[in-house]
Amino acid sequence: MADVIKVTSKGQITLPVAIRNAIGIKDDSYLVVEQVGEYVLMKKAELRMKEIQGILKNDSKRKKITRKELLDALKKAQKRVWN
Repeated sequence: MADVIKVTSKGQITLPVAIRNAIGIKDDSYLVVEQVGEYVLMKKAELRMKEIQGILKNDSKRKKITRKELLDALKKAQKRVWN
């Protein structure tokens, strides 16, 4: 079943409650939005984060990067960004 929703002047939409409930979207949820041809695809950001986590995990194993090396690199990057 398809629903018709209105886009506001600010580009905002309201997702139907049945859709929000079905995939567990709460007030503080984030969505990833992608254009696929003429379609707009939305999914919970947590799903995308799990996909990214899997990619990083596999790549780090392949390159033999240890957890400590990764955490050290993240700390250095954080210092560069926030200082």
